[in-house]
Amino acid sequence: MRKYLVIVAICLFVLGPVAKILSWNHADVFMIASFAGLGIITTMAFVKKK
Repeated sequence: MRKYLVIVAICLFVLGPVAKILSWNHADVFMIASFAGLGIITTMAFVKKK
């Protein structure tokens, strides 16, 4: 489960800048999703595995 959550977080983190570069509609929403992905990655870095 943890591995899949990290994969989703990385995809979200990369999607924001890609949306801005490609000038997609509503790119700001993708940037907010990118910040959410960054938050998930940061949280996973500080939460210890059981």
